[in-house]
Amino acid sequence: MIDRLTDSVPFASSTFSALGWGGLVALFLLGGVGALPTRAQQQTVPDSVREDLEARPLSPERARRRAEQLGLNLSTPAQAAEEARRRGVPEARVRALLRAVRTDSTTDPTAQSLSASDVAATGVAPSDTTPSPPNPPAPDTTTDDAPPGEQPGALSYFGYDTFDSVPDAFAPTATGPVDDSYVVGPGDELRLVVWGAPEFQYDLTVDRQGRVFVPDHGQFTAAGKTIDALRADMKQWLAQQHAGLTETPPTVFMDLSVTRLRPLKVFVLGKVAQPGGYTVSATANAFNALYSVGGPLRRGTLRRIQVVRDGAVADTVDLYDYLAEGGQPNPVNLQSGDYIRVPVRGKTIAITGAVERPAYYEMTDGETVRDLIEYAGGVRPEAYGADFEVRRLVPPNEREDPQSSVPRKDLNFSLDAVLDSTETVPLSDADRVHIRAVPDRSDPVAASSVASADVTGAVYQPGTYALGDSVRTVRDLIRAANGPTDDAYRPHASLLRFGEDLGEAVRSIHVDSALAGVPRANVPLVPGDSLHIPSVQSLEATRTVRITGQVRDPGSYPYRRNMTIQDLLLRGGGLADSTYLNDVLRSRADLYRETDDGRAERVIPFNLARALNGRGMAEKPLRPGDRIRIYPLRAEANPDKFVEISGAVKAPGRYDYQDNLSVKDVILKANGFKEDVYLDELQIARPKEGEPGMRTLRVSLDAPSGSSEDVRFGAGDTTHVLRAAARVPVQHRDRVLVRSDPDYSKRNFVTLRGEVRFPGDYALREQDEPLSSVLERAGGITPDGYPGGGQLVRNGERFVLDLQRVLRGDEDLGLRDGDEIVIPTTPNSVSVRGNVAQEGRIKYREGADVDYYLERAGGVRDSTKSVYLTQATGETRKVEGGWFARSPTVTDGAVIRVTRESPSPNNQGSLDIGKTIRDVTGILSSALTIIVLATRAFD
Repeated sequence: MIDRLTDSVPFASSTFSALGWGGLVALFLLGGVGALPTRAQQQTVPDSVREDLEARPLSPERARRRAEQLGLNLSTPAQAAEEARRRGVPEARVRALLRAVRTDSTTDPTAQSLSASDVAATGVAPSDTTPSPPNPPAPDTTTDDAPPGEQPGALSYFGYDTFDSVPDAFAPTATGPVDDSYVVGPGDELRLVVWGAPEFQYDLTVDRQGRVFVPDHGQFTAAGKTIDALRADMKQWLAQQHAGLTETPPTVFMDLSVTRLRPLKVFVLGKVAQPGGYTVSATANAFNALYSVGGPLRRGTLRRIQVVRDGAVADTVDLYDYLAEGGQPNPVNLQSGDYIRVPVRGKTIAITGAVERPAYYEMTDGETVRDLIEYAGGVRPEAYGADFEVRRLVPPNEREDPQSSVPRKDLNFSLDAVLDSTETVPLSDADRVHIRAVPDRSDPVAASSVASADVTGAVYQPGTYALGDSVRTVRDLIRAANGPTDDAYRPHASLLRFGEDLGEAVRSIHVDSALAGVPRANVPLVPGDSLHIPSVQSLEATRTVRITGQVRDPGSYPYRRNMTIQDLLLRGGGLADSTYLNDVLRSRADLYRETDDGRAERVIPFNLARALNGRGMAEKPLRPGDRIRIYPLRAEANPDKFVEISGAVKAPGRYDYQDNLSVKDVILKANGFKEDVYLDELQIARPKEGEPGMRTLRVSLDAPSGSSEDVRFGAGDTTHVLRAAARVPVQHRDRVLVRSDPDYSKRNFVTLRGEVRFPGDYALREQDEPLSSVLERAGGITPDGYPGGGQLVRNGERFVLDLQRVLRGDEDLGLRDGDEIVIPTTPNSVSVRGNVAQEGRIKYREGADVDYYLERAGGVRDSTKSVYLTQATGETRKVEGGWFARSPTVTDGAVIRVTRESPSPNNQGSLDIGKTIRDVTGILSSALTIIVLATRAFD
């Protein structure tokens, strides 16, 4: 589509006098006229351009064609090469031109071959097919394109090699064909052909006003319409003189086609090899333009290329849509004056190992390891599904000691979980992702004569591994065993080594430090080394469970995996003896278990008789630290005795009363507190003795300790509350009142999306927090944001709100839980829909009214009923018509809708012209008679 400004004569004429023939030759050899410098640029080629173009191949045919356009006589290649070198053209480009000369000489018998002096001057031998510079430069190992800590050249950067060659298929074309969606504009040339009764053919040029002149017919507006719509409109227009065009069947036929496309001037800026102005075809898009100029530099982004139009970003192009998926869903065609801006490359991630395409990939916000694997072509069959490794660079502000702390950390995740989408692994800049392969079982040592090392304990594949290039250090050995298991004790592993005297020496290794490559932990291995990584379980102290109360052998017992309530009951003794059970309360026993945070203890009651018979909770698994309490028969609950609890507990209600019952027991029976509990005070409502009525006992933080009516708790934390509550007994018919905190409020959230600096969810600081406050916390609106089109969605409905007034402080709105605020980008257009000549978007013009946009849309059609204007804020109003009505001003992003009247059943017939004339004549005659009679009467 684009050929680096091959046809851009204005640029060439402005620079010829400054550079001369030699300078233009050098620029053509650099890759086309598109590289021509402006007046402000120097004659020599910039280093950045030279370095990036040095590796880009040049078509010999194109080099010869461009040189011939300048009148260069290639029969003296030595002089051309000398001039090119003087101008700073890379040696590789010079030699490419000379190879083109030699190729033409060998295929064309009339061509002049290179002389010996030419060979000496140019350095190209006739048999030289893969030449290199006499003194090739050393590779640049100081480039800043690679992620921190990585060696350049170890991996390629995905996508950039696509632009290494520019095929002629992307040269600009001045002729069609174009599809029916092509929008005609000033400068296009059309061909109108009519045949049938009349026959004529005209070549029509669209002028600056967007019109074409058809001889003997007049002017017709063509710009702004698709070629398909223009063809239909022009057919209707010509049918006014050639009715056969619209007859059925037609007797006159018409065709309209595009014979020459208008050129567009665009500018390519940023991290590209040859920034500057270019002439492109009217059908070009951003990908075509970038391809023709050699694409972005390696330090330029492939994911966030911006098309800037009228000072605003009209589109953001992600080249991965083309490179990985075959095309952008809706490519934006360029317009004259557009800027294509290539920013610096964003977050860069390396992926190595068992993937189809290991490389560096540029990732956007929100993309995860699964997306990275898809860009890399997926995993290979030998990929190890249990886990993979992410090496992450620790930010400097998070390192405990920048001088000695590990700059990277190793993270392990399940590959199977990532591929199944059951686990999401986010990425950080400079991450290195390594997909491990299933180790070859032939690697472990089969004979003792081979140098090897052992790894045992908490690793996925313990065994013996041969020492060599792949296994040299402790880290290599752990990785060969597919890494430590989840229960590995990482602070300490033992490396056993035999000394020269065959004595054993043990060295302590920190597993995480070894995996991070810390020298003092990542010890080089020697044959015979043995590494043991213990598991957490092997180092933990003996874990126990307890049984107390009415059993023969109360006490603690070792906890065993899969141990159940029934197992512990039988260990307590006596409960299998029917005689002993006569003194045991069989209707209830309690299981005491700590909560997950260890701050409180729950009581889980169960039926003892059912558990002893293998039913009920008999098979419920125990946890370490669990305690079972068995009650004597005298603790049998009296069915007529009860206690009650109400308020901020999870299961309020009435419970059986037992001897020695405390407030804590009642709270635990109710499954503990709710989230909004008020811990400063509890109350107990207790019947008065010997008289009617109730009295209230306060359990308060404010009362002195030891009071009979009040109990002072420790802090407002449930653990201290329950400890103090265990010392407060309850009586029959007591009611424990647990109140809710009056200052507690449910957490409410709102969502900000679009063009704000920090989009996301925000917790409201207070009920009805103002919208302006939340926007301020979100960092405000970005420069690309359009507050005039901001939307507030509440309960699925749009809230009509002028956000610009909010930002100015003229008004504000309190937010509610679930509100969603969306700030769009500046649309720079107004949409016109409905009963108009041409529906679509029209470029926004500040201060323009409804009539302006209706005129740009070709005006309203017949049978128009009403016109409605919906501003970007959502405010909608009906536009009044008539001579004295004022057309309202339209804001950016507004929508103008023109509705059409439904046809009336009484007006469906055709108009009788003769009857209408007779009626009008009759009325005029009657009026004239009345006037004459009145004149005579007054006379």
